[in-house]
This record gives sequence, C-alpha cells and structure tokens, in this order.
Amino acid sequence: MHDQPAHTESFAAEDPRGMHIAGDAIGRQLQDIAILTRETAQQLGTAMGINQTDLALMEQLITHGPLSPNELAARLAVTTAGVTLVIDRLERAGHVTRVRQQDDKRRVLVHPVPASVAQTYRHIAPMLDGLDAVLGALSANERTTIEHFLQQVITVYRTTLPTPSEKKTK
Repeated sequence: MHDQPAHTESFAAEDPRGMHIAGDAIGRQLQDIAILTRETAQQLGTAMGINQTDLALMEQLITHGPLSPNELAARLAVTTAGVTLVIDRLERAGHVTRVRQQDDKRRVLVHPVPASVAQTYRHIAPMLDGLDAVLGALSANERTTIEHFLQQVITVYRTTLPTPSEKKTK
C-alpha cells in the first residue's frame, strides 16, 4: 500500500487562496493518482534507460502511431531542434527509427521500435490488468458517473494549461 504524502495536510492548510481540494477525499485521491502516475513514469523511464522527456515522446508514438518531428515538437511543446535531440537520443538507444516516406522523400516519420513498445507494456501490464479488473467490476451507472466526472476533470486540465503558442512565449 502506498502511504499518503506527508505534506498533503500542510499544503491544504497553507493554500493562500483558501482552496482545500487536497483536504477533500476525492481531491486527495486525484493528487495520489497524479503522484503515482509520475512515480510509474519515473520507474518506466529508469527501466528503459531514458529520461522523462524521452518517455513523453515515446508515449506520443505508442499512443498515436508514427509522427513527424514537427508533430512531436508541437505535442511536446518544444522546439524542432529540441525534439531532434530527443529523437537522436532515442534512436541511439534503439527505441525509435526514422522512416523517410516513399511518396514524399522530404517527409520523415518517427516510429517506435516494436521491442521498446513491448518492453513498455510488459512494465505496465500489472497496472493495466488491475485497472481492467476494477473497470470490469463497475455497474453501468457507476461507469456513467465516473466517465462524466473524469471528462470534467480532463476539461479543467485542458482549459487551464497554456496553449502551445503561450508555452513558447514564456
């Protein structure tokens, strides 16, 4: 069992806006999920021998399929020069390949290496299996309520994050 972070209560008490989401049980659970997600990503990065930026790029490729360097730069909110460095690192480590398109030799797509995708899934399979079991035990009404709640949380995150153009100006 994962212990609650020791700073949670003091965070809620010190919030200058008077907001106490971390003091609410669901707020604490969302905070725990965020912390555990970062810890899982750190462990996966360590297992694969890559850093968190590299892992973020791999996540984009695994989730969305092959992407161009420009698409990856936009999704990661980094410069094309910065994403080139990440792709170079991942290519040297054997996690991605660059594939020049047959119909347009100027266009290159970055592909995840199947063995790296398999390694990723092997690492997170126990978590995915556990989540599948939890989801499988939900009633239709519970699913509807949770889906609605999570969509609202996702909307809050998306509307409070800066747009890619705002990120570049900061």
